[in-house]
Parts: sequence; C-alpha cells; structure tokens
Amino acid sequence: MQLAFELSGEHETLPKAEVFACLDALRVAYEEQMFSDRLLVIDAQLSPESKLLDILSKRLGMTHGIYDVRGMSKLDETGIVKIVENADLGAVMKKGDTFAVRARVTHKSSLYSRRKDLPVIVGACIKRKGYTVNLEKPSKTFVLLLTAQTCFFCLLLHSVDKKQFEGKKPHLRPFFSPGVIMPKIARALVNLSGVKDNELFLDPFCGTGGILIEAGMIGARIIGADVQDKMVKGTKENLKFFGLTGDVIVSDVTEMPLEDNSVDAIATDMPYGRSSLVSRSGGTRIAKSRPVFMERLYLYQDALDEIHRVLKPGRKAVIVSNSPSFLYIYRKHGFQLLEKYTYRVHKSLSRYITVLEKE
Repeated sequence: MQLAFELSGEHETLPKAEVFACLDALRVAYEEQMFSDRLLVIDAQLSPESKLLDILSKRLGMTHGIYDVRGMSKLDETGIVKIVENADLGAVMKKGDTFAVRARVTHKSSLYSRRKDLPVIVGACIKRKGYTVNLEKPSKTFVLLLTAQTCFFCLLLHSVDKKQFEGKKPHLRPFFSPGVIMPKIARALVNLSGVKDNELFLDPFCGTGGILIEAGMIGARIIGADVQDKMVKGTKENLKFFGLTGDVIVSDVTEMPLEDNSVDAIATDMPYGRSSLVSRSGGTRIAKSRPVFMERLYLYQDALDEIHRVLKPGRKAVIVSNSPSFLYIYRKHGFQLLEKYTYRVHKSLSRYITVLEKE
C-alpha cells in the first residue's frame, strides 16, 4: 500500500529518519516514493488493517498523521475531482459508514486560497457515490494533502496523539532539571536506536530519565546509569510517576556493571555546559571553565569504549552532544557512522545527533 506521513516541521530530515527507523524496527519492507514539503510518501508491504500501523503511530514522535494514499493529482480542481471519482472507495468504506473531508496544507500553493472550498467539493463527489456526511464523528476521514505541486487524496489511518508528549514535559515530572531534552526529541532518539519491543535499552547518562521514559513507553526493557545519586533517585521517581519499571543505577559510565555484548540499543545525551560533573579513575569531581573541554573529551572517549563493549554487534548507539567535535573521535572506537543531524534548540545551543553502529 502507499502510505503518506505528515511530518512535523521541527527539523528538515530528522522526522523522516525516525519513520524509517521505526519501519526497520518493525521489519516492514518499504520503498521511498517522495519526500517534500513535510510529506513523506512510501510504498510499504502492509495492509490498512495491519496492527503494525497502530504500533507505528504510537511509536512516532515527529509525525502528525499517517494516511493511506488513494490517488494523486496536480494542483488542479478538475484533476482532484477526477481522482476522487475514480477512487475505489468501496475498498475502504463499509455499508453504513459515514465520512468527512478535510484539507491539510504542507506548503502554500496555488490552491491555498481554496483550502476551505475543496473539502466541500470533494465531499459532494463522495456523497454522490451513496455515502453519508458526518462532520462531527465520521466513520472515515478523507484528507486532501496539499503540497507545493501535488494534491494527495488520502484516507486518514492514524493521528499521532500530541497530548501524550505535552503531559510528559520536563517541568511536569516529579523530578526536574533544566536543559533536558524534550519528550518528542527523546522519542525520536529512542526510535533512531532501532530498539524493538522487549529488547534491552540503555541510557548511560540518564540524568532525569527523559530518554528512558520514552523507551519504556514503546515497550523496551530499560536500564539507566548516572554518576550522581540524586539523578538516579530522581529518575526512579519519574519512572514510577509514569507507571514504568526499569533498573537505574549509580555508575561511572567508564565502568558499567554490564556484560559484554548485552545491550540491544543505546541512546544518550552526553554531559555538556560550562560546568559538568565528570568521573575519572581518580574520583568524581566538578570540572569548570577551560579544563572542562579536555575532561569532556576524555570522558567521551572512555564512554564510547564502554558503550562499544556492552552493545551487541550490528546494533545502534545514538549519541547527543553539544559539539560537532564528537564526530572526530567515534572512528577510534569500532563504530560505523550511519547518520548525523544538527538540531538547533535556541541561538546559543545546538545539539549534534550521531547514529553509530557497532561493527
């Protein structure tokens, strides 16, 4: 079937990468057809009734909706009506089903001013096929996805629930620390790691547990580590608040009490900032100002050695740092670089996301 994903506009390519990572994790075969104007269209070996679509919609963080593409046309009103008239609606509409038609604009185009009229025109066309309109609680919702050059006539399969992320914002958790990654981005990091249901997921710098929460929400078994006892206690409190269970331990990231090749996936936000708590063989201490760069560099190198040791061969580690210099040290640690992204948080902070695979 042909699927369309309406992506969020928070990043140019990260939402697309998240979709592909989830499809791979669910072992869905697919082929990309189009990617433009926050819309990704693929051919996937799935049926509209597949339970995997429901699982996919619950995993994704940077997607607004998933659609079954029933036809496409140039931005021409006559052409749009024609694809609706030719569409086999009987394949998706049962006897007694009602419908509504909506328009979604991913890019302002020549039909932007007609975005309110087109659903009425298309609705009338569907009504002539013998179906009943119900704008409040329709059985099926058809959507006109309007891009810069194309209109896709689609059936809405799943809307991603935005509220699930709103309710998990850091300041709403029992334990809070400023500067942490927001839930939608944390979910994307987890998905980029390729973790599957019931697999073991590790965050070796777990902080307040934001990444662990998202991994637990999609069914992974979770384990977190942090060198600070207060962070470990806070993470446990946050996990309990969301009804999640997992192992969270006080541990130096350079000496984690885990067996070799025991972890299925890793995602973590490396320590950064003007002041970072670092742990070396000489003990835990606070590093400030100029020496903190070298301390972080040594920490990153030691942490990558340990991440490589515990990660299973062929599996992924997603590393977030505040400096592109991280890209220059991964090569020494037996990893292959798969993907890299720059995510701008605000004018003084960008996060650099690196997806590595253990060779």
